[in-house]
Amino acid sequence: MNKTLLALAVTAAAIGTQANALEVYNKEGTQMSIGGHATIGLTGAHAGKDARVEEKSPRINIEVIQDIGHGFKADFKAEWAMNMLEGGKDTFKTRLGYIGLGHETYGRIAAGTQWSPYYMAAGVVDTPIGWSNDFLYDNQGIFGTARADKLAAYSNTIDFDTAGALTIGAGWQGANSVVDPKDANNTWISSTNRAQVVAGYTIAGFNANYAFNSGNITERGVAKLADSHLVSGKYGNFGSGLYVAATLASNKNMNSFDSKLINETEAFDSILAYGLDMGLNLILKHEEMKDTQNDVRVKSGTSVQAEYTISPRLRAYTGYNFDNQGETGSTVDYRKRKDNQFIIGTRFYL
Repeated sequence: MNKTLLALAVTAAAIGTQANALEVYNKEGTQMSIGGHATIGLTGAHAGKDARVEEKSPRINIEVIQDIGHGFKADFKAEWAMNMLEGGKDTFKTRLGYIGLGHETYGRIAAGTQWSPYYMAAGVVDTPIGWSNDFLYDNQGIFGTARADKLAAYSNTIDFDTAGALTIGAGWQGANSVVDPKDANNTWISSTNRAQVVAGYTIAGFNANYAFNSGNITERGVAKLADSHLVSGKYGNFGSGLYVAATLASNKNMNSFDSKLINETEAFDSILAYGLDMGLNLILKHEEMKDTQNDVRVKSGTSVQAEYTISPRLRAYTGYNFDNQGETGSTVDYRKRKDNQFIIGTRFYL
């Protein structure tokens, strides 16, 4: 594979996008494509509420890749979340927007809102349609754990042929802030400098990764350090035969409950899946987060899911998620109403 665009390929594989985008232009070294998906599901038994139609992160994107010679390629991508269900309201919101420059030997740099280097390690479990990883999206924009806002990033892969491949990455975020959900006129979290690094090794179908993410923040006027150490591993390709993956993160002030950062958490996520040749993918997934300072569970969910590929651009999915709920400690209470969920739906890839 051309290493210039390896970071893009790694991310696409991590989020399980198996259909190719629609190529609308390819001439004189310039490629342009339109991608994304529309995803709808019918849910029932949702926290005691009536059944209803829901969307599952539908989005549309435009990508342009330009060969500028001497082994360099420039790329641009813009992606918007689509509102498919609420007529008369805003249709699009920004998900991604960045410009990148890559070279087969020197790697790739990119700036903008993009999937982070941290996500290259953390996203190995973020694959099913129905229920994927939850803790990665906790304040993701400012902390850079998934789609990172205002991120400058570098990535590269050194291919050792039959001895495997080493992937490295780093990122930096400057000034940023998050509005207080309890008071839209004030700031909840602010940050001026955040950095992250990641390293991963792949050989014979196995992949192991480590990521570190850190920086000083201010939460409602109180200065804190927010950092994360994460290890992950996987075997196989999601949707094709056996796929096993897991992540374990040790976090400080990275996760929140009721719009308050938790001092120390440990988050675990795992998946066991098997994709049959007939297009059916069977999935068992478990995720859990623990408040390690108070030794109580913040939240936990176990799901059984199935996805069926009807055509390269159309996939049906269904599943049931068991809410294992949070726990109560001497000074904290993470209990919420039990929210077991069932869903059945379809995803149409552009």
